[in-house]
Amino acid sequence: MKQRIKIDKTKPNTGALDFSYLLDAPAGKHGFTKVKDGRLYFEDGTRAKFIGFNMPTRSNTPDHQTAERLADRFASLGINVIRLHAADAPLGSSGWSSSLDNPLIDYNSGSSRFFHQEGLDRFDYFVAKLKEKGIYVQVDLLVARAFQDGDDLDYPNAPGFPFKSFTHMNERLIELQKEYATKLLSHVNPYTGLALIDDPAVMTIQIANEDTFIKGTGDIKNEKGIEPYRQEMQRRFNRYLLAKYDTRKNLAKAWTFNGICALGEAEDPEAGTVLFPEGDFWQVPNNPMGEWEGMGSPARYADFQEFGIEINRRYYGTMIDHVRSLGAKVPINTSNLLNGAADVYSHSDGDIMENNTYFNHPMPPFHQETLIVPGMREYVTSNPLKVHEDGIYMRSDMLQMATTSVLREKPFILSEWNEYGVNPFHSTAFLSMTAYACLNDWDGLMLYCFHTSESWDDQPDDEITDIFDAYNDPSLICQFGFMAAVFLKGLVRQAENRVDLVFTKNDLLTLPPSFSMPNTFLPYITNMRNVFLDQGDTYTGDADVAITAGFLNNGDLSQAERAVYFAWSPYRDAMRHASGGGRLERLANETDELLPGAKLGDKTLVFDDITSLVGVGNYTAFAANLDAAFKQWGLLPHDRGLVGNALISDTGELATDAEAGTFRIRAEGCSYFSGNPAGGVILTKNMSLSLNNQRISAAALPVNGTSVERAETILLTILGETGMDETIFTVEGFVTTVDHQGKLYADTPEGTLFVRCNSATLTALDTVGAPIVRIEGIPVEEGVSFTLDGTIPAVHFLLERK
Repeated sequence: MKQRIKIDKTKPNTGALDFSYLLDAPAGKHGFTKVKDGRLYFEDGTRAKFIGFNMPTRSNTPDHQTAERLADRFASLGINVIRLHAADAPLGSSGWSSSLDNPLIDYNSGSSRFFHQEGLDRFDYFVAKLKEKGIYVQVDLLVARAFQDGDDLDYPNAPGFPFKSFTHMNERLIELQKEYATKLLSHVNPYTGLALIDDPAVMTIQIANEDTFIKGTGDIKNEKGIEPYRQEMQRRFNRYLLAKYDTRKNLAKAWTFNGICALGEAEDPEAGTVLFPEGDFWQVPNNPMGEWEGMGSPARYADFQEFGIEINRRYYGTMIDHVRSLGAKVPINTSNLLNGAADVYSHSDGDIMENNTYFNHPMPPFHQETLIVPGMREYVTSNPLKVHEDGIYMRSDMLQMATTSVLREKPFILSEWNEYGVNPFHSTAFLSMTAYACLNDWDGLMLYCFHTSESWDDQPDDEITDIFDAYNDPSLICQFGFMAAVFLKGLVRQAENRVDLVFTKNDLLTLPPSFSMPNTFLPYITNMRNVFLDQGDTYTGDADVAITAGFLNNGDLSQAERAVYFAWSPYRDAMRHASGGGRLERLANETDELLPGAKLGDKTLVFDDITSLVGVGNYTAFAANLDAAFKQWGLLPHDRGLVGNALISDTGELATDAEAGTFRIRAEGCSYFSGNPAGGVILTKNMSLSLNNQRISAAALPVNGTSVERAETILLTILGETGMDETIFTVEGFVTTVDHQGKLYADTPEGTLFVRCNSATLTALDTVGAPIVRIEGIPVEEGVSFTLDGTIPAVHFLLERK
């Protein structure tokens, strides 16, 4: 039943909802974070794991009272990290911009090179208050900085807005970034007595947010001041081609296939007229078997990727060296929002990998009340194996996209993610991602974002005024303590096996549309990481299974314990200079069992025609063959892996079944169900729900003890749809318009809770943990039954049993 509720953004949780016990204050007490064996640890050997929120733009400079209130609220939710994000944003009156009166950067000075003293004081105080509570910070350097003419730029008419990619290339822009890093990181915080560079409460430093040279700039090419930078990019690309090929004749030869040359008649690197390919917000796919002519030519694409890798690595190397020279002791990250192989590889020189991923992200321009959402889906019924079935390859599920940048031997943090509340039932996403982060042994999760505000009392507790400010999203906030406990305490076990997805140097130069196909299955059942071969094409790792990335027909897995081969192209290189014809066929002949579209042997699985098997993007047959191989090789029992339509982890604790519309966690220390409750919800052997709600998420967490089955006191969180109770959804073809209206609500449980025990009490709690009412139980055979009629405005319940 829809019940209006309120969620205050600064009021601390109490009682069973107070998760501050998960923190170990003050932040930094165990020493600086370090990388050890591919994971994050503190100096004293304690494993370092982080879960929290982004605080972007003006929220980096709250007034002192707000800083204190927020620190208390964060700690009570179990938050132990805050990403100080986009503090360099340009000025604005509200929302995603810096405060007009208290910005970190004093843009009113006519340049972006100086701090605003009041804003800097607020920034420092916020860091100090977070540290006191045991909350670590990630410090971002370049995010949204609006370079000014007063910055002494190379070209006049500064754009006046944040622009990307050129910041990796232009020397003056790089010098300005070094200067900012020096000033921000070396400034001594009067409230802690430490500079950020010397403060162990800083867990990582990020060089640049969502930034890469391997992306398009066509969408801003007509903006003020951009054209000189595009011209510089073209000059540099042409100089790169000349350095590689020496002459136009040699370039034309390299770009020729079957008598067709991808180089236009008017293009000449000596004249600087060879055009670079236009991309998108991130590295765009390029079919290795696509048309040879035109701007999308695989040859032009390959050389631009190689050029982009060089630019990215030079830039990040320069910035990392500079930050290290200042005395940085913590791991350094390059950037995030990484998608394609070349982009990921070119960001891998940092100590730690990060990525961003969203589900149902609205389209710009963004409006507070009305949002346009392309292809809006329900998370729990979105089948990752069929995510591209309609040929839309840019669509992804969050786990699928996140794992494109998870590398072997490097820690991984999901630095931005969310399933924004445009879909009424979106609670599944939060626990699902948390659980799979545990299965894949990630190091951190930081949701975007808590809020974009500098004050504690300027946003309502009963309305959603900005979908990106998630401080009062019931599906997220009411489940956050459970998420924090699961992740920080490791209540979901790590995978029992490990799979390496192997990329060669040639794989970096192309990007098939279905490049993320393995990611739609493997991270749901086991630990999957990516491996880049810097020397040769031979894999020498120790994973249980190695899989070729399959972009080209070249990877050698002969030394792997077990190997999976496939290829989107019959050629060994993106330029189609070397053929790999017959290679997969020869490997297939060495195997025994015939599967649909593949051959399976004692150590090898070979797909000899992957294109025909997956069609335009249904990966079910691909996953079924992997599943058959893993089971024959003894890595999965019959009841794990792909079982019917369900993806079940190799630990047996996690199960995703999009066809049934369910996700579950069943572990020693917690239990969770989300989706369609028809047929009943079994939380444990001794506790079950029978509900009339169309959708429900139900979490069970022991308040004392480590076993949800045996604990005497259990915190239950049970909620269905959430949002604004008069919201209007208008579907027009592929697009949904969401008009937020009404007041904040949660669909409360309607049905019964059965507990097998001698006696039990059930108390409904409000959103911060205060008791509302005691629900009387009815003795029944073998236990106690509680009636949940939906009339209580509560989604939290404290169960005490004997």
